[in-house]
Amino acid sequence: MESFIETIKVLNGQFYNLEAHERRAKVTAKAFFGKSLAWEVERMVIPSEMSSGLVKCRVVYDSEVREVCFQPYNMRRIRSLRLVNGDGVDYRYKSTDRSVFARLWEQRGACDDVLIVRDGWVTDTSFTNVVFEDSRGGLYTPDTCLLEGIRRQGLLDAERIQMCPIRVEDIRHFHRVFLVNAMIGLEDEVSVPVVNIVE
Repeated sequence: MESFIETIKVLNGQFYNLEAHERRAKVTAKAFFGKSLAWEVERMVIPSEMSSGLVKCRVVYDSEVREVCFQPYNMRRIRSLRLVNGDGVDYRYKSTDRSVFARLWEQRGACDDVLIVRDGWVTDTSFTNVVFEDSRGGLYTPDTCLLEGIRRQGLLDAERIQMCPIRVEDIRHFHRVFLVNAMIGLEDEVSVPVVNIVE
């Protein structure tokens, strides 16, 4: 049976965006298993040793929640990205099977991560959505993302970023690219200058 995952930010003992994660998990369970998911993650007790600092809550589920675990989260340092061909990649649902990303990541060469391109359109890195910043401070996320991430959607809903089509040749019109996911926000400044995006 295929299984899926939600990665939830916990900061100093507080869950973040729990309702959005629950909503996505229930939509996924309904699509794949035809039933509503019993989601009671908010009732989970955060272990005392995980009640301070930045922690990742990992929820694995299929037709039911199978596992909930907590671990400290350390930001990865990303200074460069390699453009890789992801034609045919489909990751609309956040599956535990990330083998396609592992294969693409192996193509990074001397870079820290990959920026996946599908049919000439910019999508995501191996573990984040992306937000491009132009010289005027405008923030834009590709409308061709592989996964509609919780953080990305929150930024769109708050009108902090705009969605637009971004082709590989458009990258040069931007200043830098932020990497965002449930654990990483714009405020964390995990970003790469576009000059460090290589083919």
